Amino acid sequence: MIFGQMNEPPGARFRVGHAALTMAEYFRDDTRRDVLLLIDNIYRFVQAGAEVSGLMGQLPSRLGYQPSLGTELAELEERICNTASGAITSIQAMYVPADDFTDPAVVHTFTHFSASIVLSRERASQGLYPAIDPLQSQSKMLMPHIVGERHYRVARAIRETLAAYAELKDIIAMLGLEQLSVEDRKVVVRARQLERFLTQPFFTTEQFSGMKGKLVSLEEALDGCERILKDEFNDFTESAFYMIGNIEEVKNKP
Repeated sequence: MIFGQMNEPPGARFRVGHAALTMAEYFRDDTRRDVLLLIDNIYRFVQAGAEVSGLMGQLPSRLGYQPSLGTELAELEERICNTASGAITSIQAMYVPADDFTDPAVVHTFTHFSASIVLSRERASQGLYPAIDPLQSQSKMLMPHIVGERHYRVARAIRETLAAYAELKDIIAMLGLEQLSVEDRKVVVRARQLERFLTQPFFTTEQFSGMKGKLVSLEEALDGCERILKDEFNDFTESAFYMIGNIEEVKNKP
């Protein structure tokens, strides 16, 4: 473990990421092992680079970031790769300033990620846990030849349904659900059922929530989402889908 505390000089914090990667490369190349590299938080690397740039008297670019932001991130991120002797897989936490996904640091960093899981304050405030935003989150590996045709098709259908619901929210807020067309109301019902079905009680929070943790397999999740998209559960309330395991539990929930 390598630490770069916020009370340390920016130069030292800036080199922490490269030092950790050097260690990871040693285990990959010399000991021929597969390495899992955890970085918390990659934004601190960007922040340290901005501070170093300021100390060097460089003219800042947009929003005060260093002009070499893209280059510095690339020099770090592109070292995370596979070779014939092993692989480096990295999981990185990313702080998003003011929840602004157009922030230069966020944009440059996300271009290097193969997949991203974005947490949503709005979903957390609604009690929808895990509070993952399914529209902001994405994966370059969501391809038919990688995850399979069914997984790809269902995932795309879910995103399309949730995106359509997001566009209808303003109309619902102003005019009410009754003013929507029959087809749009069906979209709203599907989306709300999906949002609640995609919640899941954690084993680690049993003592706090009072709900027993649930483990749902990929096939069970796909089956449940597929059946919701086919309008098989229109006679059930939205709350019946909240914090359940497989879709069959809907029928037994009071």
